[in-house]
Amino acid sequence: MSLESYEYIKDIAKKAARADGRKPIERRRITVVDNVINHSDGSAYIQFGDTKVIAGVKVLPGTPFPDRPDEGGLIVSFEASELASQYETDRILYSVEIGRVTDRGIRESNVLDLKKLSIESGVKALFVYIDIFTINNDGNLFDAANIAALNAMINARYSVEGKEEKQKLPLNYEKLSVSSTFSKIGGTIFFDPDVQEENAADARLTIGVSDKINSIQKGGTGFFTPEEIDMCAGEAFRLKEEIRDLLIKKVNG
Repeated sequence: MSLESYEYIKDIAKKAARADGRKPIERRRITVVDNVINHSDGSAYIQFGDTKVIAGVKVLPGTPFPDRPDEGGLIVSFEASELASQYETDRILYSVEIGRVTDRGIRESNVLDLKKLSIESGVKALFVYIDIFTINNDGNLFDAANIAALNAMINARYSVEGKEEKQKLPLNYEKLSVSSTFSKIGGTIFFDPDVQEENAADARLTIGVSDKINSIQKGGTGFFTPEEIDMCAGEAFRLKEEIRDLLIKKVNG
């Protein structure tokens, strides 16, 4: 990011303005394409502006964890590729952070019923692997990864030994945990930051909500006041309805 661009973003942020003309709390247009990976059990392509992410789901049998013998498992990974990433030095750490935040939002919401993935207590269960990849990064990979993962899970159809008909994942659609990311530039908070806004931001806050807060992650060297966190949380509950409605329509549709 050039110094001129950095100073421009900082300057217009004082007026609560954005380079692309959006309001401070306004999402970029979302494009969703289902089942784009032939050899997955379910997949999804998500685009926010020029941010492009793809997620695939694979359901495989495995041995339950000793402390949870009657449950299956969930494993989420995220990769910000070298071609798509601006974070050359911290790319691996950034990938780990997004993967963990995406995993936490899904896991803590209990949208996926892990008990229903048990086949034989302590012996065999199903594990849901979600792999998410960046195709292009124009900011806000946290929310793009979250929506891609949820959509791929909804699309998933897998085979169980001894049953001919493919199964859907045991999902509780009322508990879909949707991520909302906010960047603070100076004293102004912006939702769904693009890559220039991320580079100019003092701090970042990502909140995953369903009927409750399931995950929260702060980044950057700056801070959010308690009042600002409350505001962001309130907006996250409001904003998640658009994504939830989009995903539910796919289920019913």
